[in-house]
Amino acid sequence: MATDERMSGALQENVLTLLCFNTEAAKTIRAAIDPKLFESRVYQDIATHAVDFIDKYGEAIAEHLPDVIEGVLEGDDKKKATLYKRTLDNLYSAREHVNTDYIIGQLQNFVHLQTLKGSILKAVDSIEAGKVDEAELELQKGLKSQLVTFDIGTSFVDVKSSLSFFNTVDEGIPVGIKALDDAGIMPSPGTMFLFIAPAKKGKSWFLTQAGKYALLQRKRVLVVTLEMSEAAYSMRFVMNFFSVTKRQARVAVPRFRQNDEGAFIGIDFEDVQRPTLGDDGVRKMIEKNIKQRFRNSNPLIIKHFPMMSLTMDHFKVYLDTLERLHKFIPEVVVFDYPDLMKISADNVRMETSTIFREHRGLAAERGYSLVTATQGNRQSAEARTTLDTHVAEDYSKIATADTVVTYSQTPEEKRLGLARLYVANSRNEQDKFSVLITQAYDMGQFALDSARMGNDYWQRIDAATAPGRRDDDEG
Repeated sequence: MATDERMSGALQENVLTLLCFNTEAAKTIRAAIDPKLFESRVYQDIATHAVDFIDKYGEAIAEHLPDVIEGVLEGDDKKKATLYKRTLDNLYSAREHVNTDYIIGQLQNFVHLQTLKGSILKAVDSIEAGKVDEAELELQKGLKSQLVTFDIGTSFVDVKSSLSFFNTVDEGIPVGIKALDDAGIMPSPGTMFLFIAPAKKGKSWFLTQAGKYALLQRKRVLVVTLEMSEAAYSMRFVMNFFSVTKRQARVAVPRFRQNDEGAFIGIDFEDVQRPTLGDDGVRKMIEKNIKQRFRNSNPLIIKHFPMMSLTMDHFKVYLDTLERLHKFIPEVVVFDYPDLMKISADNVRMETSTIFREHRGLAAERGYSLVTATQGNRQSAEARTTLDTHVAEDYSKIATADTVVTYSQTPEEKRLGLARLYVANSRNEQDKFSVLITQAYDMGQFALDSARMGNDYWQRIDAATAPGRRDDDEG
């Protein structure tokens, strides 16, 4: 449940941002609020201008906002001008990251809470004046205040609504594995993308890859880890972003050999020289690159919770706190991984199922893309191909997730730097196909190349030769 502070802080700014910059959302907000509901006089003034503008012109005030408050910005009251300018800067910055559906969904709470606050203040004044009846009346008004809405659903003949899916066809977020991205197998807002792998077989590396490519799409990413430390995850992101190695500078990188039709016919290796984390000057180089890439933004937060301590209620409070204190509303949540949340040992299967369903529901409610993982069972470690039936604990995870991708790797493939991904389930795209990837964990790369698997794949593997590779397990 959102707190009063959150409603009076980040949510107010997000509502005002949509009122000023998003015409469709502004029309809904305009019908629901009075500018006086904002607590700040600056917000009230800007909201009044925004409401007047949309009433007159039928669209959000947007770039005209500085013009209507030019008198304040150029006025003699420098303190007031600075306050307005800072507010404008915040609104312009926030408009790129506001989760419109989530904020509109919170609008009823916003109106109710702000009205209730106003009623309480008026009731206090009435009590101090000895007018108890008036105080009770004000409290009743506040308690009854609700934004009355009735949504019949989507009318098919209302083509603006029924065909709105045209606007969301390309909302998927690539994971940087071309054979999956081209097939539309990717995370999307309000859905769960589930990655299944045997123990110590690349789950965290895949999640790092997915997080990186979300960042490259200018998404705000929250990484929640219940297994590795924040420092360890940060190191993986650094290795993945900059292809630096932990210790050894020379890496044998696998490359597909393809025929004229682009089909896989073999594997070659390229010796690559990469900087290591221990090299002189590497830290300064990485610091410079991070500051340049993420200038004036904070797109990635990595948060560790102790294993078997985090509950869904605790996680919701954490998301609320991120929004309230840091104005950070994630567009992608990478969660590593739900099975390690607080679960009663007496009812592991049922509670695990509930946690996955609640995660899926929370992603839909808040409109973020959920990318997560789960461990395969003991049979998955021995199988040539990991299937969705190899999921540990509870099969209902598969039914809950919108997209399920499994990871498989034989000892021979591991020596060659190869692995296979199987699209086990996809709610809205083609599934039941396999993708071959090349890997270089030594320099932080979960997937370098990718291709659909051909029928002669195993014969090609039997014929392939390659130099020896380090055989450590990767988590």
